[in-house]
Amino acid sequence: MNRHEKPDRRKPTIVKVGNAAVKIYHGKSRGYDLFTVVHYAGGQRKRETFAKLEGAKRRAEEVARAMLNGRLAVLELTSADREGYVSALELLKPLGIPLHSAIEEYVAARSHLHGESLLSVVKEHAARRRYIVDKDVGEIVDEMLMAKKHDGLSPRYLYMLGSDLKRFKNAFRTNIGSITSAVIEDWLAAQRVIARTRNNLRASIITLFNFARARGYLPKGQPTEADDVRRAKDRGGKIGVLMPKQLGGLISKAPADIKLYFAVAAFTGMRASEILRLDWEDVNFERGHITVAADKSKTATRRLVPIQPNLMQWLAPYRGRKGKVVNHRADCRAIEFAKKRRVAWPHNCLRHSYASYRVAAIADTARVALELGNSPQKLMTNYRELADEHDAAEWFAIAPKRAKNVVLMAG
Repeated sequence: MNRHEKPDRRKPTIVKVGNAAVKIYHGKSRGYDLFTVVHYAGGQRKRETFAKLEGAKRRAEEVARAMLNGRLAVLELTSADREGYVSALELLKPLGIPLHSAIEEYVAARSHLHGESLLSVVKEHAARRRYIVDKDVGEIVDEMLMAKKHDGLSPRYLYMLGSDLKRFKNAFRTNIGSITSAVIEDWLAAQRVIARTRNNLRASIITLFNFARARGYLPKGQPTEADDVRRAKDRGGKIGVLMPKQLGGLISKAPADIKLYFAVAAFTGMRASEILRLDWEDVNFERGHITVAADKSKTATRRLVPIQPNLMQWLAPYRGRKGKVVNHRADCRAIEFAKKRRVAWPHNCLRHSYASYRVAAIADTARVALELGNSPQKLMTNYRELADEHDAAEWFAIAPKRAKNVVLMAG
């Protein structure tokens, strides 16, 4: 058929390369010619359409050549090679593993053995495994949390550890011995969290695997798969602060216990862990400061935090109280409350907000660094020029409504 001859729509055009043949069907779509190349790949029928016959023929020729090359490669196998190929497929069939995957795994394993027999290494490993009790991840998580509770660890630590590992056990309903470092890394990457949170999750998983090893659920005397999980690069992040109106709206509508946590965190800059350890006896109403004892401080050093005039108004109704200032889950409940109110909640935002507004208010980074238990250099790097004195005045003016006859202490 020459280039000017119209194709017969009743019969397909056949393009041949050697023994390989590909058919082109001629049809119409909305009044226009349509040429469809039909071939098979991976056991599935493939259809590719073209507006012109010349384009369809070029594609059909490419497909035919690929088919021919594939066939020729198979035909070049010797009889013994073909028998070995078929035998290998039969051996792998019960395992459901493709031949190429089995070869890749075998070659990778042999590369670590320095000439030693793979089978002998596997037998030695299996002998060691006889003394290991396979146990489900969820069971180990529950067992570890109970053991940590009996060890007298803080409720906050147990809550955070349990929160991290609840995610993990929900994702891995399997024996802990079947989980590899690559699988853990893929799971961590899929969480879509900041680097710091990812590293916290990693630390909790390592704690779990170490516990499992100590209990005989993993081989003793060997690193666990969790140990090989890489740390995420934590380059820090943009410092997130709340605007005075955001905090004012939250604190005015919060329940009393959350309101108290908001006030202490926002107007002292104390870390959440320090606030949760705080007792009312640490709050000195007469002298106007809060003592952060060494055993309650993250840096293990004692410091005094001034009670700002507006914070004194929030604390005044609690004067004379005993025991803990806030509940052990106050920080988590405060964050949950903020998110329900659809307020963005950057990491450590109340501490960052206090630092930013306090530096803007008094322009004394050394003094603010002492209040926070930080270095002046870090304050200069992170908080300088994040807020101005007008923002600061508005922040430290947030006070309870109708607060009267309250003795205010200078900050």
